[in-house]
Amino acid sequence: MIETYLEAAIRQAQERAKLLKAKMPQPVKATEFIALQQLCDNRIDEIIRLFEYLLTDPTILRTELIKERIRIFRRTIGELSQLETSAIAALSRVHDDDIFLNKLVFQIHKEINFPLFPPTVTCLSRDYFSINPSLHLLEVPLAESEFLLHLPDLYHEIAHLLIATINNPKVEPLQQALGKFLFSVAQYFDKERAINLRATGPTDYFAQVFDLLERFWIPWATEIFCDLIAVYTLGPAYVWSHFHLTAGHGGDPYDIRLNNFMSHPPDQARMEAMLMALDLLDFKKQSADIKEKWNDLIKSIGAEQTPLYRRACPSRLTQQAVIYTLEGVKKIGCRVVSESTSGTVHDLLNNAWKQFWISPIQYPAWERETINTLKQISNPWAPV
Repeated sequence: MIETYLEAAIRQAQERAKLLKAKMPQPVKATEFIALQQLCDNRIDEIIRLFEYLLTDPTILRTELIKERIRIFRRTIGELSQLETSAIAALSRVHDDDIFLNKLVFQIHKEINFPLFPPTVTCLSRDYFSINPSLHLLEVPLAESEFLLHLPDLYHEIAHLLIATINNPKVEPLQQALGKFLFSVAQYFDKERAINLRATGPTDYFAQVFDLLERFWIPWATEIFCDLIAVYTLGPAYVWSHFHLTAGHGGDPYDIRLNNFMSHPPDQARMEAMLMALDLLDFKKQSADIKEKWNDLIKSIGAEQTPLYRRACPSRLTQQAVIYTLEGVKKIGCRVVSESTSGTVHDLLNNAWKQFWISPIQYPAWERETINTLKQISNPWAPV
């Protein structure tokens, strides 16, 4: 009987949850991880209660509800697995590099007047920078604390919290700006569908394409807003970091894959939005420099704009995203950068990119010396 197996499996999972509680270090290895440890403790308690419900509640034990019981069991196992492989793993191996980056992110949150408390940072990412809003956990690659050129991406990741947080009036104006932009997206594709109905050719095919592209824009809008928030709060360094990421890890920046869901917009669309934002902030020289090198990169890899790309990512939508994001950033009280902006992390990351382009060959030595000096200071982000 599957019920016998299921009861045994639930009990085993319950024991696993209790064991994971025991594996969380006491005392907490660093103050920066207290919030994460408390969150994990509470989440595991919830999971244990759910397992107990699946074992003892008369309603869920009814034979006709076996499918629902298995569904809840699978979902709860998934939540426990996510905790084990990310948050609890981070708690179990707190390193000086983690503490260094946590202090850096805390300083960012102070410099830009970030309206939420900062996430916990761990150097355990198996891919690139990412954030889990439900765990308030930002993951970066293992060696990232030793380099500067990708660190501007921290601004993008913490921006996701501004969009994912619910029931908080501090961030609602930004979320409303995102909602207005998504309404503009819907209006654009409604017009494209109307034009398509009057056209000759494969109208049914293009109707499906527009439906798909409009669905793509739901996650794309979030990613572009996070890009723009990073530009508005840090400046040119974030745009350079996107150039750096695309040069080393990107594909065709115009690529639209209709046969595979795209969680992120094409890199060209992201770059267009960021350059518009720099121009809006009056970083026109920096914008022109980045655009020149970006175009060189596009030419070098042989990428070319396609008709589908421009229909998917029209300039009018990009311009609206740039305007709506700035409106939202200002309304939630975040600092918007200008040429005169100064701040410890702001200056460090923008200066790193300046140093890179002044002397690319000598840059690694400058970066190493800078990082080593910062790590030797007990609180490198304290104001002088």
